Amino acid sequence: MKTNKIILNISDIKDLEKYKKLGITNFLFPLKDYSVGYSDFTFDEINNINGNIYVLINRLLTDEDIDNFEKMHIPNNIRGFIIEDIGMLSYLKEKGYEVILFENHLNNNYETVNIMLRDVDSLVISSDITLEEINKIIKETSKPLILNTFFKPMIMYSRRRLVSNYDRFYGKEFEDSLEIKDETFNKVFDLVENKWGTSVFNKEFVDYRKALPDIDDSKIKYYLVDTNFMDYNQVKDVIDGKEIEGTSEGFLYTKTYYKVGEKK
Repeated sequence: MKTNKIILNISDIKDLEKYKKLGITNFLFPLKDYSVGYSDFTFDEINNINGNIYVLINRLLTDEDIDNFEKMHIPNNIRGFIIEDIGMLSYLKEKGYEVILFENHLNNNYETVNIMLRDVDSLVISSDITLEEINKIIKETSKPLILNTFFKPMIMYSRRRLVSNYDRFYGKEFEDSLEIKDETFNKVFDLVENKWGTSVFNKEFVDYRKALPDIDDSKIKYYLVDTNFMDYNQVKDVIDGKEIEGTSEGFLYTKTYYKVGEKK
């Protein structure tokens, strides 16, 4: 994993200078009031940060949300936006920003990806697909794409404040996160809440680094590493290529079936 192609989803702005010393120059900042599931930042907080700076907008937006965004002052150091709601697309393209689409459950085949790439500069490849399917997408598309490389999968996002409801029901003091276990399948999940809703993450990190030699690096724009749920030393170990215990390979070698009858 080439250092100059790593993009970090930042959780603690105090770690930026240490990341830069490791050779990292690409940073992603979830935008306060426009993102869910991650530590978030205002434009004022990321103003004047050097590097290739991208902003994440990953929650479902109303017309009013978009209207309010268009009134905001965007710092000059912002290179582009990674978005989920395509309602943001026209305005951002009109203003000349690089736009990257992050719709995990749609970006899973090259036909869909090529249609999306007509209107965006790049996109994040789905993490619900196999290595074979990833390579098929990479081979059949003309623009370099982004590969989620070390991350906790966000399984779902609800506009409901599920953690608050849970704490209130059980008479607990409110916290913005919660760990729950599915006893049937012995799976553990992390719930993270802000005022816009609740994101549900798999407890286990997914690590694609061992598969990278089998992926055409020339077709990868960035390798996305999520620093949320980790401290600086753990992130450094990921960047340095060290073995991380308790991770999985996700769906790299396990096919996801989308239609009844596909599994035979």
